[in-house]
Amino acid sequence: MASRAVVIGPAAYAVNSGIDSHTTIGESARMYGEVLAGDAMWGADNCRVLGKDEVETADGVMRALQAAADETGPEDIFLVVYVGHGQYWSDLPGAQVHLSVGSSHKDKPWTWLSSWYLYRVMRRARAKLKVLIADCCYSNLLPQLGEEPVLPGVLGELDEGTCVFTAVKNANFAPAEGCSALPGDLAHCTPFSGHLLRILQDGTKDHESRLTIGLLREAVRREMESCAAAPHQVPRMSLNDARDGTPLFTNRMEATRRDRAPQLPVDPEDWVRTLMLDRDSRLDDLLKDERKTGDVVAILSTRQDDASRHLARHIDARANNAFSEPHAFARYWNQVEKALRV
Repeated sequence: MASRAVVIGPAAYAVNSGIDSHTTIGESARMYGEVLAGDAMWGADNCRVLGKDEVETADGVMRALQAAADETGPEDIFLVVYVGHGQYWSDLPGAQVHLSVGSSHKDKPWTWLSSWYLYRVMRRARAKLKVLIADCCYSNLLPQLGEEPVLPGVLGELDEGTCVFTAVKNANFAPAEGCSALPGDLAHCTPFSGHLLRILQDGTKDHESRLTIGLLREAVRREMESCAAAPHQVPRMSLNDARDGTPLFTNRMEATRRDRAPQLPVDPEDWVRTLMLDRDSRLDDLLKDERKTGDVVAILSTRQDDASRHLARHIDARANNAFSEPHAFARYWNQVEKALRV
């Protein structure tokens, strides 16, 4: 068994389809394949960029996805990258974002690929971490891989270890024209994929040698916010108990150019900022102090965003195991309860 990555990039459509063809889609897909093939954590044997015939139909895409999913095991990662067009029809039942394939037509939903089919294959994969990177319009409306409503069959179970990383968060439109501030071939990719690929290709100044979900999310956000061609759309990430500490890509920046490992955080707010980047990297150190752990969980529990609340539940679960002695648990829970009573 081994980790598997599948890249889907339908770039060309029929003239009468009403859908614009973009070379940036095809270039983005090609670059994902090239960058993943050169990453020691992946390699050419573990990643596939689907060919023109495969992305022509929903059947071709789904057969390739199923084959890759079947090859994953309990310790693997299943990564799916989609670059293309997304569409959402409000007069169709259910919250279904549809993804274009080469034979799609603008106003014919049945010629598109329902994201729920893709979700079903990903959720049934045995991999411990399942990640979807979606670079398309309406990707902001993609639900979590494990999100309710509860559906019959396999979708009735909330799968753990899933992540959806999308090109847009607060808008439906994801621009396809390349970003002029990016160097070389990256300028011919879509803006979101171009900046993400730059992080994967060049690495970051973070001291870690591998990029986790949290580190990747923050690096892409900073990269796009500081871009000379900004403003860019804000990317979105939603997790369903995904293991932030699971390495996803190699940090390719030379070790001598990276920042030194930071000192341990001091106050609870510092701990919150650190753990939001990578929830497991320093958690064992935090759990040495029951009261400070309680303060951190209290801060996260009172926030309104899903990421903070997911993190609060994760730390609380670890705390329940770590503080099994009654007095230790009381010291932890007293801090949590004070904040929750306010």
